Amino acid sequence: MLRLASSLLLISTTLVLAAIESGPAVDSALPELKADAVTGDDAGKKITFTTTRKGKPTVYVFIRSDKFDRPIARYLKVLDKALAELGKDTHIVAVWITDDADKTREYLPKVQQSMKFEAATLALYAEDKLGPNAWVLNDRAHVTTIVTDGVKVKARFAEQSLNETNVPEVTAALKPLLK
Repeated sequence: MLRLASSLLLISTTLVLAAIESGPAVDSALPELKADAVTGDDAGKKITFTTTRKGKPTVYVFIRSDKFDRPIARYLKVLDKALAELGKDTHIVAVWITDDADKTREYLPKVQQSMKFEAATLALYAEDKLGPNAWVLNDRAHVTTIVTDGVKVKARFAEQSLNETNVPEVTAALKPLLK
């Protein structure tokens, strides 16, 4: 009986530790997001993305620049393809949280050239290594994805490890916003 109780405690502790809270609460107003656009029509400008995307379905993906790897790249590519197919002015704003703006500014156009995103803008945020304060990003999350209708947070996902298999849950949260 003691072993069973210990095992259950270990499992529940592991599950609690695995869950990462990151990003604004669901149904909360979308906080302002100013970041440096590195690709897209506004490349080279500091943009208030939440103003330019107001009222439009948008997926914000915050990436810890030192954690970016091939599985995260596959996640972005498949998510981009899914949003391009959905159309209806859906868009991804992928924001690298970095402490080396110059290096990231040089790197992101190479990512765009390699991945050929159609429905994504790559941006960087270097003002605080934790990311924009109002977005309450957890530094344990390598990637935080926020699904919005352009005004409110509709879903959020925070992962230490992810790949293209995580895309269906994001698109499932986005589809009701397109009706």
